[in-house]
Amino acid sequence: MKFSDLLNSKESILVASLPENSVEYAKAAIENGADAIKLHVNLKHRVTGKVHETWTKVREVARAIKSELDCCTGIVPGAETMAGSGEIEDMEACGLSFFDVYIDYCPVYLLKSSMSKMLALNYTYTPSMVKGLAKLNADAIEISIIDPSDYGSSLRAMDLLRYSEIIEQTDLPCFLPTQKKISNSEIKTLVDLGFRGLIIGPIVTGSDLISFSKAVRSFSEVLKS
Repeated sequence: MKFSDLLNSKESILVASLPENSVEYAKAAIENGADAIKLHVNLKHRVTGKVHETWTKVREVARAIKSELDCCTGIVPGAETMAGSGEIEDMEACGLSFFDVYIDYCPVYLLKSSMSKMLALNYTYTPSMVKGLAKLNADAIEISIIDPSDYGSSLRAMDLLRYSEIIEQTDLPCFLPTQKKISNSEIKTLVDLGFRGLIIGPIVTGSDLISFSKAVRSFSEVLKS
Protein backbone atom coordinates (compact mmCIF):
# COMPACT_ATOMS: atom_id res chain seq x y z
CA MET A 1 0.00 0.00 0.00
CA LYS A 2 1.20 3.50 -0.80
CA PHE A 3 1.02 6.43 1.59
CA SER A 4 -1.42 8.16 -0.76
CA ASP A 5 -3.80 5.21 -0.29
CA LEU A 6 -3.65 5.65 3.48
CA LEU A 7 -4.37 9.37 3.12
CA ASN A 8 -7.39 8.56 0.96
CA SER A 9 -8.79 6.21 3.60
CA LYS A 10 -10.98 7.42 6.43
CA GLU A 11 -9.16 5.76 9.31
CA SER A 12 -6.58 7.33 11.59
CA ILE A 13 -3.05 6.46 10.53
CA LEU A 14 -0.26 5.10 12.72
CA VAL A 15 3.29 5.58 11.46
CA ALA A 16 6.08 3.82 13.34
CA SER A 17 9.43 5.59 13.24
CA LEU A 18 11.92 2.72 13.40
CA PRO A 19 14.69 2.91 16.03
CA GLU A 20 16.96 1.24 13.49
CA ASN A 21 16.74 0.53 9.78
CA SER A 22 16.06 -3.19 9.78
CA VAL A 23 13.58 -5.77 8.52
CA GLU A 24 13.22 -7.01 12.11
CA TYR A 25 11.91 -3.67 13.40
CA ALA A 26 9.78 -3.12 10.29
CA LYS A 27 8.17 -6.53 10.75
CA ALA A 28 7.52 -5.84 14.45
CA ALA A 29 5.86 -2.54 13.58
CA ILE A 30 3.55 -3.99 10.92
CA GLU A 31 2.68 -7.12 12.89
CA ASN A 32 1.70 -4.98 15.86
CA GLY A 33 -0.62 -2.68 13.95
CA ALA A 34 1.36 0.14 12.33
CA ASP A 35 -0.03 1.31 8.99
CA ALA A 36 3.34 2.58 7.78
CA ILE A 37 6.97 2.60 8.81
CA LYS A 38 9.64 5.26 8.48
CA LEU A 39 13.35 4.75 7.86
CA HIS A 40 16.11 7.33 8.44
CA VAL A 41 19.32 8.18 6.61
CA ASN A 42 21.99 10.90 6.79
CA LEU A 43 21.27 12.13 10.30
CA LYS A 44 21.85 11.79 14.02
CA HIS A 45 18.59 11.20 15.86
CA ARG A 46 17.91 13.91 18.44
CA VAL A 47 16.41 11.50 20.98
CA THR A 48 18.47 8.32 20.67
CA GLY A 49 21.70 9.90 19.49
CA LYS A 50 21.92 7.10 16.92
CA VAL A 51 23.72 8.03 13.70
CA HIS A 52 21.75 6.74 10.71
CA GLU A 53 23.62 5.52 7.66
CA THR A 54 23.70 6.75 4.10
CA TRP A 55 21.17 5.52 1.55
CA THR A 56 23.83 3.28 0.02
CA LYS A 57 23.96 1.29 3.28
CA VAL A 58 20.18 1.25 3.79
CA ARG A 59 19.15 0.47 0.21
CA GLU A 60 19.22 -3.30 0.55
CA VAL A 61 17.24 -3.13 3.80
CA ALA A 62 14.55 -1.08 2.02
CA ARG A 63 14.46 -3.61 -0.82
CA ALA A 64 14.16 -6.48 1.66
CA ILE A 65 11.29 -4.74 3.49
CA LYS A 66 9.51 -4.29 0.16
CA SER A 67 10.09 -7.93 -0.78
CA GLU A 68 9.20 -9.51 2.57
CA LEU A 69 6.52 -7.17 3.93
CA ASP A 70 5.34 -5.01 1.02
CA CYS A 71 4.21 -2.43 3.58
CA CYS A 72 3.85 1.33 3.28
CA THR A 73 7.37 2.62 3.79
CA GLY A 74 8.67 6.16 4.04
CA ILE A 75 11.97 7.80 4.83
CA VAL A 76 13.60 10.81 6.41
CA PRO A 77 16.20 11.45 3.66
CA GLY A 78 18.42 13.63 5.79
CA ALA A 79 18.84 16.91 7.62
CA GLU A 80 21.97 19.04 7.28
CA THR A 81 23.20 16.29 4.96
CA MET A 82 20.52 15.36 2.42
CA ALA A 83 20.13 12.51 -0.05
CA GLY A 84 20.85 13.59 -3.61
CA SER A 85 18.22 13.78 -6.34
CA GLY A 86 19.41 10.50 -7.87
CA GLU A 87 19.14 8.77 -4.50
CA ILE A 88 15.60 10.09 -4.07
CA GLU A 89 14.64 8.55 -7.42
CA ASP A 90 16.24 5.27 -6.35
CA MET A 91 14.30 5.32 -3.06
CA GLU A 92 11.06 5.37 -5.00
CA ALA A 93 12.31 2.61 -7.31
CA CYS A 94 12.99 0.51 -4.18
CA GLY A 95 9.36 0.84 -3.10
CA LEU A 96 9.36 3.84 -0.75
CA SER A 97 6.16 5.83 -1.16
CA PHE A 98 6.68 8.93 1.01
CA PHE A 99 9.34 11.09 2.55
CA ASP A 100 9.22 13.20 5.71
CA VAL A 101 11.58 16.15 6.04
CA TYR A 102 11.87 19.43 7.93
CA ILE A 103 11.21 22.41 5.67
CA ASP A 104 14.48 23.92 6.92
CA TYR A 105 16.45 21.15 5.21
CA CYS A 106 14.23 20.40 2.21
CA PRO A 107 16.00 21.11 -1.11
CA VAL A 108 13.88 22.21 -4.05
CA TYR A 109 14.60 19.02 -6.00
CA LEU A 110 12.90 17.04 -3.25
CA LEU A 111 9.65 18.88 -3.95
CA LYS A 112 9.71 17.46 -7.48
CA SER A 113 9.70 13.85 -6.29
CA SER A 114 6.66 11.75 -7.13
CA MET A 115 6.73 10.23 -3.63
CA SER A 116 4.13 11.64 -1.23
CA LYS A 117 5.57 14.64 0.56
CA MET A 118 5.25 15.13 4.30
CA LEU A 119 6.80 18.46 5.23
CA ALA A 120 7.63 19.08 8.87
CA LEU A 121 7.39 22.36 10.76
CA ASN A 122 9.85 22.68 13.64
CA TYR A 123 9.79 24.77 16.79
CA THR A 124 10.96 27.89 14.95
CA TYR A 125 7.94 27.95 12.60
CA THR A 126 5.70 30.99 12.25
CA PRO A 127 1.92 30.70 11.67
CA SER A 128 2.26 32.44 8.31
CA MET A 129 4.20 29.43 6.98
CA VAL A 130 1.30 27.01 7.32
CA LYS A 131 -0.81 27.97 4.31
CA GLY A 132 2.29 28.13 2.15
CA LEU A 133 2.89 24.39 2.51
CA ALA A 134 0.03 23.65 0.10
CA LYS A 135 1.76 25.84 -2.51
CA LEU A 136 4.83 23.62 -2.17
CA ASN A 137 2.62 20.63 -3.11
CA ALA A 138 2.86 19.06 0.33
CA ASP A 139 0.62 16.04 0.80
CA ALA A 140 0.76 16.14 4.60
CA ILE A 141 2.21 18.17 7.46
CA GLU A 142 4.18 16.90 10.43
CA ILE A 143 3.60 19.26 13.33
CA SER A 144 6.98 18.82 14.99
CA ILE A 145 6.98 22.10 16.89
CA ILE A 146 8.21 21.17 20.37
CA ASP A 147 11.47 22.81 21.44
CA PRO A 148 14.08 20.02 21.83
CA SER A 149 14.66 21.17 25.41
CA ASP A 150 11.07 20.07 26.17
CA TYR A 151 11.24 16.62 24.53
CA GLY A 152 9.82 13.83 26.66
CA SER A 153 7.75 16.05 28.93
CA SER A 154 4.00 15.73 29.48
CA LEU A 155 1.46 17.04 26.99
CA ARG A 156 0.01 20.40 28.09
CA ALA A 157 -2.93 22.60 27.16
CA MET A 158 -0.58 25.09 25.53
CA ASP A 159 0.64 22.35 23.20
CA LEU A 160 -2.95 21.58 22.19
CA LEU A 161 -3.63 25.23 21.44
CA ARG A 162 -0.55 25.52 19.25
CA TYR A 163 -1.39 22.29 17.42
CA SER A 164 -4.96 23.45 16.89
CA GLU A 165 -3.78 26.78 15.50
CA ILE A 166 -1.92 24.97 12.72
CA ILE A 167 -4.62 22.39 11.98
CA GLU A 168 -7.25 25.12 11.60
CA GLN A 169 -5.14 26.96 9.01
CA THR A 170 -4.83 24.10 6.54
CA ASP A 171 -6.80 21.47 4.67
CA LEU A 172 -3.75 19.21 4.50
CA PRO A 173 -3.73 16.12 6.74
CA CYS A 174 -1.68 16.75 9.88
CA PHE A 175 0.46 14.25 11.77
CA LEU A 176 1.81 14.48 15.29
CA PRO A 177 5.19 12.99 16.19
CA THR A 178 5.67 11.86 19.77
CA GLN A 179 8.09 14.56 20.87
CA LYS A 180 6.06 14.67 24.09
CA LYS A 181 5.51 11.54 26.18
CA ILE A 182 1.96 10.98 24.96
CA SER A 183 -0.13 8.45 26.87
CA ASN A 184 -2.86 6.18 25.54
CA SER A 185 -5.47 8.23 27.38
CA GLU A 186 -4.48 11.31 25.35
CA ILE A 187 -4.78 9.77 21.89
CA LYS A 188 -8.52 10.44 21.50
CA THR A 189 -7.99 14.09 22.48
CA LEU A 190 -5.43 14.45 19.70
CA VAL A 191 -7.64 12.76 17.11
CA ASP A 192 -10.58 14.96 18.14
CA LEU A 193 -8.32 17.98 17.73
CA GLY A 194 -8.02 17.06 14.07
CA PHE A 195 -4.86 15.02 13.69
CA ARG A 196 -4.99 12.55 10.80
CA GLY A 197 -2.46 10.32 12.46
CA LEU A 198 0.42 9.83 14.86
CA ILE A 199 4.11 9.17 14.23
CA ILE A 200 5.42 7.25 17.21
CA GLY A 201 9.12 7.23 18.02
CA PRO A 202 11.63 6.43 20.77
CA ILE A 203 10.15 8.75 23.42
CA VAL A 204 7.10 6.46 23.66
CA THR A 205 8.37 3.24 22.07
CA GLY A 206 11.84 2.90 23.54
CA SER A 207 14.59 1.48 21.34
CA ASP A 208 14.67 -2.23 22.17
CA LEU A 209 12.53 -4.59 20.12
CA ILE A 210 10.28 -5.76 22.97
CA SER A 211 9.30 -2.31 24.23
CA PHE A 212 8.95 -1.08 20.65
CA SER A 213 6.57 -3.91 19.74
CA LYS A 214 4.44 -3.42 22.85
CA ALA A 215 4.17 0.32 22.30
CA VAL A 216 3.14 -0.03 18.66
CA ARG A 217 0.47 -2.56 19.63
CA SER A 218 -0.82 -0.35 22.42
CA PHE A 219 -1.05 2.80 20.28
CA SER A 220 -2.64 0.89 17.42
CA GLU A 221 -5.33 -0.63 19.61
CA VAL A 222 -6.37 2.76 20.98
CA LEU A 223 -6.10 4.64 17.69
CA LYS A 224 -8.20 2.06 15.83
CA SER A 225 -10.82 1.56 18.55
